[in-house]
Amino acid sequence: MRRVCWFRSDFRLHDNHMLHRVLKDAEEGDEVAFVFWLNPKYCDPFDTRHDYYFSTMKRFMDELEERDLGLHVIVAETEDDFVDQLGAVGALYFNAEYVEPFKQRDDNVIKLLGDEVLVVRLLDRHLFAPNAFTKKDGDPYKVYTPFKKAAYEEVPPKPYEVSRDRLKRLVTSKNEVPPELKKQFDRCEREWKALGETAAKRRLTDFVNERINQYDEDRDVPSIAGTSRLSPYLRTGVLSIRTVADAVLSAPKSKGRDTYYDELLWREFYYMIMVQFPGLKDRPFNDKYKHLDWEDNDEQFDRWCRGETGYPIVDAAMRQMNETGWMHNRLRMIVASFLSKHLLIDWRKGERYFEQKLIDYEAASNIGGWQWAASVGTDAVPYFRIFNPTTQSEKFDKDGTFIRKFVPELDHLDAKAIHFPDASERDGYVDPIVDHKEARARALERFKDAQ
Repeated sequence: MRRVCWFRSDFRLHDNHMLHRVLKDAEEGDEVAFVFWLNPKYCDPFDTRHDYYFSTMKRFMDELEERDLGLHVIVAETEDDFVDQLGAVGALYFNAEYVEPFKQRDDNVIKLLGDEVLVVRLLDRHLFAPNAFTKKDGDPYKVYTPFKKAAYEEVPPKPYEVSRDRLKRLVTSKNEVPPELKKQFDRCEREWKALGETAAKRRLTDFVNERINQYDEDRDVPSIAGTSRLSPYLRTGVLSIRTVADAVLSAPKSKGRDTYYDELLWREFYYMIMVQFPGLKDRPFNDKYKHLDWEDNDEQFDRWCRGETGYPIVDAAMRQMNETGWMHNRLRMIVASFLSKHLLIDWRKGERYFEQKLIDYEAASNIGGWQWAASVGTDAVPYFRIFNPTTQSEKFDKDGTFIRKFVPELDHLDAKAIHFPDASERDGYVDPIVDHKEARARALERFKDAQ
């Protein structure tokens, strides 16, 4: 039997549920093929996240070749074309996507294959299935804390064993780089550090051994390495969520360790919400804000995108994302609050900009975070809580170290002035886009009117 493993965002061999299962099922005489579907429609416009994704894919293919394995790349724009090019298939294995539009794509492929093909769709990108936890009445949780309590009562799955020697004996596919894939590889311009499975495991080990105990205190300070920086690896599937959870929960108990595991459960929670309540990319979870009167100001939105709002911590954060493809989590909250509250610009515009730029973009977590900051989501911050960017800056970038790195035109200012320079100190730096007090009052009135 020809068994096909369909790779998507799971560029690893270790702890890959799909590979574990195909090895479990394979019998003497079977052949296994590794396949990737490249849809050119998803490659334009080519932005930072594409650069990171295809750089990661190239590294994975290089690693496969080193082990005498390979990835057969199919270029197709439709499910019909993809299935046609798959050839003879006895069984198709893939790690499930439950969020649209990818679930619908997978459903269409299964339907086109027909009943004669065994399809094995596996939970891999998350610890728990999207319907794993429900309230007593059977409804999904809408608030994080009771969801977390339910999740703590379950032991997360352990990493899956994958025999690379057995893969080597069974896998018949070789690396192929069709012109359309070469085009994407050639478009990659950045020199990404620490790509690939080995680097990801090393970073996880370093975090657990060196920094996890201080995570609860250090995670809000953008100028230090207080977070794990594992999110890009989880996004591309270079690292398994099971491997991360196992390493974290195997560490000595500490407040930092527990706080980090709670953050992994936030990822699970937003994923569950996204699956149970479809369409949240285009609508707020909280219906009463469906018709909130947002400002339509392209100039202000563009200034926010470029990091030219006149609020140093906001500008430093946006420039960090534009330059590196990543943004510190505390800063994500600050800039999202600033766009949706200070500028009263629709959170969906900011969410889509993050989608373009972030190398760790995952729809559920990103949408959940944006709706939280904009006070329109599930378990969201109350609308009257509006981050003051200056006090946030003073609290979490006390000496202005982070601001100096990304807003060098303010490097000459002392640790007090740098958080919000007065007019005489702004030579070479933009004036504030809005007045904080006036913007706050406008937001309170606008959200109150929507109640």
